[in-house]
Amino acid sequence: MSAINGQGHAREVLRLEGERLEEARRVNLSFKRGALMPAFERERGPLFSTLEPSRLDEAKRRLLQEELVIVCPLLGLLSPSDMVPEYRCPVGAQIPGWRSLHHHWKPTVGPILDRLCRGRRVFSFLPARLRALWTPRMSQEVVTVQFATRKPDGGLRASNAGAGRLAGAMIKSLIVDRQIDPADLQDWISPAGHRYSAVHSDHREGSWKLVYVK
Repeated sequence: MSAINGQGHAREVLRLEGERLEEARRVNLSFKRGALMPAFERERGPLFSTLEPSRLDEAKRRLLQEELVIVCPLLGLLSPSDMVPEYRCPVGAQIPGWRSLHHHWKPTVGPILDRLCRGRRVFSFLPARLRALWTPRMSQEVVTVQFATRKPDGGLRASNAGAGRLAGAMIKSLIVDRQIDPADLQDWISPAGHRYSAVHSDHREGSWKLVYVK
């Protein structure tokens, strides 16, 4: 908390400058006394903005709360209904003298996710920076979803910039339309035009890799 709340290391940890840095410092300094909100309302990133949980009916919101697990670099594993304060902390935060937040969470996150996901089909939308936190065991059927853009030379470039919005759109289909069979999702098209690519996708026992290309 000392590192992210503006006392000495804020610029290094938050990687911000000027007014944005001062705003982040102000938010983090009030972390312990800040107003609490459910995580799915507090989160203003592209994933939840696209998912629009506030516009889902009560049954779909309840399903979202029961089925979705949020991996937060600062607070660990969250349910969408967990009450959290406002904060600023980048996904890849490096804490001076304390290594990365990933290093802190990995021994805890993996075993808990294994327990939560045992015997289930799990859809993973973790970005590359968080994917290393969890190596699924064979007791889960894990569907990893990735989005990419085709380069002029025919290769693929990961759609990192818009991945949150794309993930939000697919999660909305999973929750609203109950499209939870990976085979059915091969017909899904993203709002930006990404389509399923059989050439780049893979299916092995207990593991699906679905790649959508634009």
